[in-house]
Amino acid sequence: MLKFLTCFIIFISYSNSELILEKVLLLSRHNVRTPLSKSLPQTSPRQWPSWREKSGYLTSKGRLLEGYMGEFFSEWLQQKGLIQNQCPSDDTLYVYANTAQRTVASAEAFVTKGYSDCNITVHHSDRADPIFSPFIHNSTFKFRQEALNQMKDYLNSLHLNTSYTTIENILDYKNSPLCKQEGLCDMLTDENRPMVITGKKPFISGPLKLSKSVVDSFIMEYYEGFPSNEVAWGQIKSEDEWSTILNLSRAYLNAIFTIKLISLDLSKPLLGYLSSFLLNDNSPKVVLLMGHDANIYTVLSAMDFRPHVLHGQYEAVPAGGKIVFQKWFNMLNGSYHMKIEYVYQTADKMRNGVKLSLDEPPEFTTLELKACTVDKDGYCPWNEFKTLLEELIA
Repeated sequence: MLKFLTCFIIFISYSNSELILEKVLLLSRHNVRTPLSKSLPQTSPRQWPSWREKSGYLTSKGRLLEGYMGEFFSEWLQQKGLIQNQCPSDDTLYVYANTAQRTVASAEAFVTKGYSDCNITVHHSDRADPIFSPFIHNSTFKFRQEALNQMKDYLNSLHLNTSYTTIENILDYKNSPLCKQEGLCDMLTDENRPMVITGKKPFISGPLKLSKSVVDSFIMEYYEGFPSNEVAWGQIKSEDEWSTILNLSRAYLNAIFTIKLISLDLSKPLLGYLSSFLLNDNSPKVVLLMGHDANIYTVLSAMDFRPHVLHGQYEAVPAGGKIVFQKWFNMLNGSYHMKIEYVYQTADKMRNGVKLSLDEPPEFTTLELKACTVDKDGYCPWNEFKTLLEELIA
């Protein structure tokens, strides 16, 4: 009885509500990393900025920002009564990361700063991890052909001429090695070729993939805090130009990750792993899964979330952003509810390295599932959410 009253008093003092938070799962993208593409020098005669870390590695800025996220969530989880001011065990806080350096290092930054006096294990596989790998599983010809056709239909529906022209001008593309040495001089006419191969990630060769890699580098330069004249060589002059070139990145990622037929296939191992925590009453109270943008894109599509906007962000799936699944218990009627929020930092706060706290929190955007009716505060019935997950992993 004393235990119940203590929990009740703590909850009321913070939440002033009849709802108690019982379980949280954070599905996160790693934080700021160096550019992945090694072909960037071929896209422009301009000198690309140099980075201290290896290609695809978490940067020192990314480590700092993810540490801030860890500190914030440590305070937030304590405020909600889930983890008190003590070192949590694996039974309370379980952390699992993909095998890449940027995901393991992001998870380490989160727990090291969030629980600085504790020795929290970041679990990960020692080999390629199918849980986070966005690879095609269905080996049937029918599936691959239908997926390919839907990708082609999506690509044919795009109107990106202005975006291609803008990125060409920023790059001085007509004077690039790709143009002068390989004759690839016009993104508007060069062909995009989608590929769907069992055991591999969906892929599109051509100007859309090339543009996506370029825009990714510009975004990471901005987050990292490069001087304004070094971010895209100072060639992006307005928010409209940012928006214009970001259409290219979004189009590529949407084409390979958000077509429902494809996302359902790609995300199934991750959804199964996620469900093993959310649907198990004996699982840890808090779980952090540290993955990639592909994981969040595919989960958002497969679970069929309604459209949403992340205000203050350039990216649809920003570095360090997290889908936060929250299982709540209603003390008045004994019912359970699910609330899902996208928690992220704005692009400017990332660039400026703003430290997070309960007084200076990250952004919270409520997400809505089409299959789970939400009330005005963003809560949907637990049974509807449970049914959706069970159907997805069946």
